[in-house]
Amino acid sequence: MNRLGPLLILLVVSGLSVGFVTAAQDLLTIDATKQMSPPPPGRRPSPGSASPGHSAGLPIRLELLVPATALRPDGTMLVDFVITNVGTEPIRLPSSVKDIEKRTSVLTLWLTSDAIRSEYAKDQQTGHLFKIESVGTSAELYGRSDNPRTFIVLVPNESLRVHASSRVRLNPGRDSIAAHAELLRISNGNSEDVGTADSEVVTKTLSTSGPSVP
Repeated sequence: MNRLGPLLILLVVSGLSVGFVTAAQDLLTIDATKQMSPPPPGRRPSPGSASPGHSAGLPIRLELLVPATALRPDGTMLVDFVITNVGTEPIRLPSSVKDIEKRTSVLTLWLTSDAIRSEYAKDQQTGHLFKIESVGTSAELYGRSDNPRTFIVLVPNESLRVHASSRVRLNPGRDSIAAHAELLRISNGNSEDVGTADSEVVTKTLSTSGPSVP
């Protein structure tokens, strides 16, 4: 009787339940495409560096991949953030797409580009519109130190793909786009920057795929 088959199935199912991590073409992948933006006034990252690289606390190479350049009807697009450990030691990154109570670590991923549409809000007193200056994010991955299933460990040269929606709306046309990452450690309600990383700039020609959303 072959008992190996059911055992392998059990192991695969168990892996899929942890942090929405799957193996796609030998590359670990986290699907964050259905994740909603965190509610305001959540902390927003700085715009990020215009030069590629990483800080000492986050030894990763960050790459931006754009699987399709056709914008969705709401002006967003699907993107891949590819994270590779370029250090000499394993690194542990948060991996849960669901917000976690008493989280202790957050990895935020976002884009910068002149193609991003400006967002406006209305002043409740004057009725005038004003530009929202905060940076829109594409994905947040959460971890809790007492739950190892909310983290993923990358050994040196190992990569992780985070498949996400841009969440920010973009204008069609040819423009440059860059990806950014920020890892935070949270303790007693206070957040500490662990490290940041920035990708090479990529240039894409974005096109509309349906009726535009004003």
